[in-house]
Amino acid sequence: MTEKIGKFDPKAFAAAMKNLSLSAQAQPGLLLDVSYDNNGDLDRENHMTKVVDGKQVVTDILPPANKK
Repeated sequence: MTEKIGKFDPKAFAAAMKNLSLSAQAQPGLLLDVSYDNNGDLDRENHMTKVVDGKQVVTDILPPANKK
């Protein structure tokens, strides 16, 4: 996002994150699709995990809170 703003500006960065959605397919380096609400708060899919035989195992995937 800093590249799009053109400078490191925390206030401009926060404003640019409001109502923003980013796709992992379209944005190299993202692991998951993410969205930010009108307050700039992150809203994305979450994973419930547990450790089995020393390895992390996904037990459930929770949808984004604001997904309709």
